[in-house]
Amino acid sequence: MKNEQNQPLPAIKCLIVRLQKASLLLPLNLMAELVDGNQLSPSTHPGVEGWLQWRNRQIPVVSLESLCMLEDETLSNEGKCLILHTLSPMAGLPFIALRVRGGLNTLEILPDTLRDDHSGNVQRCPYVARQVRASHLLCFIPDMPAIEAVLAEILQLSAEQPHAPLNESQG
Repeated sequence: MKNEQNQPLPAIKCLIVRLQKASLLLPLNLMAELVDGNQLSPSTHPGVEGWLQWRNRQIPVVSLESLCMLEDETLSNEGKCLILHTLSPMAGLPFIALRVRGGLNTLEILPDTLRDDHSGNVQRCPYVARQVRASHLLCFIPDMPAIEAVLAEILQLSAEQPHAPLNESQG
């Protein structure tokens, strides 16, 4: 495809956040808010670390490292939760929260400057779309649709969608 004006591709505004043992690279427009993660309600669902009360909603909190089985121990309540807009059109899951450490760094990345980096990648995690270098930092780009799908399955959201009441007089 010929670009007569030779316009460069636009930079993508991204966010880099620390995880337990890695960093995460996300488009900035997915972020809703970074909040304190100390007050989680317990979860009975395996895979969901807890529930965060945020803006009159219960948001499921997950850890990418737990999903990828990179961390054996249960994470403490220390740290932050990054609340993200979901990409899936499920009414029951408009937001999810990822367990993170520390603050946020923003970065503008040109799409052609990301380089895949498979160093230290022992096993392929189905919840990581790519492992790249950004600003000399090894980062995971999460596969948000896969994370949202497994969360919906764990929470059985399809079964909990509101249904119209049945009218017993109709036969």
